[in-house]
Amino acid sequence: MRHEDKLQLIWAVCFIMSGIIFIVAFWSAPIIGTLVTLGYVIMYVGLSVAFLLVFRSMGKLNTEFIDSLKRRKSDLEQMKKSVERKYLKKRIDEQTYHRLIQDYERQLTEIEVKIKGLKRI
Repeated sequence: MRHEDKLQLIWAVCFIMSGIIFIVAFWSAPIIGTLVTLGYVIMYVGLSVAFLLVFRSMGKLNTEFIDSLKRRKSDLEQMKKSVERKYLKKRIDEQTYHRLIQDYERQLTEIEVKIKGLKRI
């Protein structure tokens, strides 16, 4: 279950529980129940607005971060191709070539793991 789904489930359970509290409070004392109900309504409207703002900003930040990681991945792939061309043209030695390729592969793997992790959120 995704993190957002868990938060929405928690929010839904709290909303249902507050509805039960509304009913009990209103049955026990109509005037006090009305005041309690108004307080809960104001609180839940505020919480709803807060959740919407947080989810919207989280999604936007997540998308921007994934895009920056994809750009970095593309840059690394270009650098890797450049090193391969230099090696084939004998501009760099074999040891340097293997070291650079290994470093680029490690960085690419780290980026791919980060991207997959962020897509799950």
